[in-house]
Amino acid sequence: MVGSEGWQVDWLMVYIEEAHAVDEWPVRSGRFVPGGIPVSVEQPKTTNERLGICTEFIQTMGIPKDGELKIAVDGPEEGNLFEKAYAPWPVRMFVIEDGTMQFISAPTECSHNVGELREWLEERFK
Repeated sequence: MVGSEGWQVDWLMVYIEEAHAVDEWPVRSGRFVPGGIPVSVEQPKTTNERLGICTEFIQTMGIPKDGELKIAVDGPEEGNLFEKAYAPWPVRMFVIEDGTMQFISAPTECSHNVGELREWLEERFK
């Protein structure tokens, strides 16, 4: 994302634990999936399993593979370190600048207003 003042933001999406894994959570939802088909996956036990689910997510959601959005996977074998450090449930947007947390989005109905983040960035980098 490039702002009106010339600042630039690098995006990183971190794919974490499944929120509604069928082996842990009885509620199935297709609310945010194209076509409304409920997501039906088990909680991955390995990073390779999570990579496979993440790849399906990228394809299903039509996320472009142009390299602009970098994607990382929080590894179960390592203890889901990103999740433990940042508590990103259900979904969060963070701004980390020079190793310091500057902004954390507040979710509304399991979503976020990207415009709020953009406004914060515009103000921050005036």
